[in-house]
Amino acid sequence: MPESLAAAFVPECFAAARMDDRGIFSAAMFDLERGDLRAVELPARGHDVALRPGGKEWVAFARRPGRFGVAVPVGSGEPVWFAAKPDRHFFGHGVFSADGRLLYTTENDYGRGLGVIGVRDASAGYRQIGEFPGYGIGPHDLALLSDGRTMVIANGGILTHPDSAREELNIPTMQPSLVYVDIETGDLLEEQKLAADLHQLSIRHLAVAQNDTVVFGCQFHGPDGETPPLIGFHARGEKPVIVPTPAATQLSLRNYIGSVTADAAGGIVAASAPKGGLVTYWDVAARRFLGTSELGDGCGLAPTHHSASFLLTSGDGWLATAQADGSLWRHPSRYHWDNHAILVR
Repeated sequence: MPESLAAAFVPECFAAARMDDRGIFSAAMFDLERGDLRAVELPARGHDVALRPGGKEWVAFARRPGRFGVAVPVGSGEPVWFAAKPDRHFFGHGVFSADGRLLYTTENDYGRGLGVIGVRDASAGYRQIGEFPGYGIGPHDLALLSDGRTMVIANGGILTHPDSAREELNIPTMQPSLVYVDIETGDLLEEQKLAADLHQLSIRHLAVAQNDTVVFGCQFHGPDGETPPLIGFHARGEKPVIVPTPAATQLSLRNYIGSVTADAAGGIVAASAPKGGLVTYWDVAARRFLGTSELGDGCGLAPTHHSASFLLTSGDGWLATAQADGSLWRHPSRYHWDNHAILVR
């Protein structure tokens, strides 16, 4: 087979955190044909993974209220471990600068009850060189817009403290927000809050889709029996638009979106509802619900190289490939996969 044709058949490669049946946590780079290509054992449960631009390494983050991170080379080389400051912990997400030199992490300054964005020099062993405000409580997920300078942050609005484990301390008064920050100056550029009657709709995960449309997923912490819409769309300078699914699907989401990602072309977004065993699909331009796939405890999502196509991971031990039309192919796995996944190459 010609080399150029053989290259077209190289399996897509992903990375995610997970746990095995012995309770040992790890993060791995893998593909669906060969399994693990690189794995590293973690001291506790991991959460999300970020890919450094250039594709030479990926970083796995501790789940809240963990304090560790580890950068793992795609090829040979030793992992580089780093930690949050003693009075901080990670929220499990991070994003690199466009040139790959800096890593930005969502963190909790729990002494003051404020969210911060940590700044680390990836070229110097991930040494922390600064931080700036997250402009809200509980910054969770974050991403860069296409200009490489504007950061969007999902502030969940929920106050936590490591002394209280994962207890949520301010549910009656929580104030989630979606904010945009200039990473060069740390200045707040724009802040969006939901309507007052939706203040218990925690904005938790997001993806930047085509035309810098931010699609965000929420988790509802309000009264039992209420099932508000959980998927929002936002373009800078406009008001967020929250879009419901059909009534039967809305109930099945169980008030919890676990992960959001855009496909390769940015026109279709997948949003998982692991408590309901569903993955939902959305047309970004039309801001329209397309349908669902069923996968028990399916939470992690990553695009593939094909439009309207995604990798799905499950805490029940499945990997799956799915299309936005709802078709899904399961692949058995020896691991219980955590909340997120990324495409490495």
